[in-house]
Amino acid sequence: MRPLPSFVLTLLLAFAVACSSSGAGHVNRPTTIDEFVKAYVASMNAHDLAANRALWHSKSFACMTADSSGFYDRAFKISSRHVIPADYKFTAKPIGPTEKLAFEGYAIYPVRPTQEVQIDYSQGMENSGSVIFWVVQEGKGWAEVFPCVNPETIQKFKNELPEIKAHEEKIKGLVDALQDPLRSELLALLKEGKSSTAATHYAEATKQDHATAMYVIEEMEFRLENANAPK
Repeated sequence: MRPLPSFVLTLLLAFAVACSSSGAGHVNRPTTIDEFVKAYVASMNAHDLAANRALWHSKSFACMTADSSGFYDRAFKISSRHVIPADYKFTAKPIGPTEKLAFEGYAIYPVRPTQEVQIDYSQGMENSGSVIFWVVQEGKGWAEVFPCVNPETIQKFKNELPEIKAHEEKIKGLVDALQDPLRSELLALLKEGKSSTAATHYAEATKQDHATAMYVIEEMEFRLENANAPK
């Protein structure tokens, strides 16, 4: 399982998307949840913000401001960091009218979703991932309802952003400093889909804590995916 960002509230990255001053406009929304999931996965894998934005519910734009754009920009960048493989599975479950919604106290839903969608996938023996988001019908199709973070959450994010960036640079530096034979050993494990084994091997070889090792392996996975991506 890939590690989450150091700022705990970016757990919202599973469904948050980047903010801009433009609206969604008039779009032909997917008429089934299956079609919606296919469009969602395609937009994330292509890092296509415009295509992803076209899936939003129109009321979600009302709570997006220039002040919160940094949070959503970063959330989209992180959430689309890894490709969702073609053999993913998804489930959709109804949300009852009184059922408690996720992240209450940190964000609000501009319109109540009626379905929770979860995409599950695996890449190799030890590497799995999940994406959760919420949808509701708008017009003749389905639209994503992403929670809008409250001012306190935005301020906490801004306060911790320097620490977040410093941590990211630290991880990149550790990856850059890797030398053979350890580097080759880790890459071989990642190509076999053994990310957990790779993290344990790195931690033991470098005496780093396991959390740091997981971030290092995630960065190596990201670089490996990009090196193998079609040009």
